[in-house]
Amino acid sequence: MNRANSYPFFRWPSIKKVFGRELYQAIAFLLSPQLFPIAVLLGTIYPAYTALINIVSILIGIFILIFAIHIIQKRQREYGYATRVKILPVLGVFLGCIIALILVTYIYGLFELTLASQPNQVSLDTMVGRFPVLMFFMIAILAPVTEELVFRELLPNILGASYVSFFTSSFLFVAIHSPSGILGWTSYGIMAAGFLYARLSQRSIYAAIAVHILWNIVSIIT
Repeated sequence: MNRANSYPFFRWPSIKKVFGRELYQAIAFLLSPQLFPIAVLLGTIYPAYTALINIVSILIGIFILIFAIHIIQKRQREYGYATRVKILPVLGVFLGCIIALILVTYIYGLFELTLASQPNQVSLDTMVGRFPVLMFFMIAILAPVTEELVFRELLPNILGASYVSFFTSSFLFVAIHSPSGILGWTSYGIMAAGFLYARLSQRSIYAAIAVHILWNIVSIIT
């Protein structure tokens, strides 16, 4: 990968990178949050062991989190990413996403297009209601770190570090969240655009993670 923010518009991916270690890391981190829905299912089937399942799941999640941060730190040193996150720009990006979503919702409303219930959000809301501590850890902490590492760092590098690869991986990020309807795709698109802008403008994965954490916390609260 090029040094931070020195990416070309397009670059052909390297076969070596496509099938290299970063691909397996991306797959592992992408699948890791699925541990928590499985833990919720086990807790439902075996309610007597719910506390134990929660504790074990959180401990595994912490291990995954530490490993993800280790990889991020290593890549920061290797590619010269910024080591500090500027808080005000992070808040600005977050508020910009909120304002953009409100405006788009209003404009679509003029054409009688409303936001349908999003399958991904509905399932998460259900699990949060039943296992609040476990799911808060997954949604507000683990998922932002692992998803930003995958979609704003590893995948763009695998696809040939360029602006095209960043946009492509962000589109994949939107797609895996199974948005419903044009407003669903638009809302997730706004979210992905905000995360990507934070990542590129501050030359830091942590900036994208910070915006992602804020967004997910607000989603839980509202």
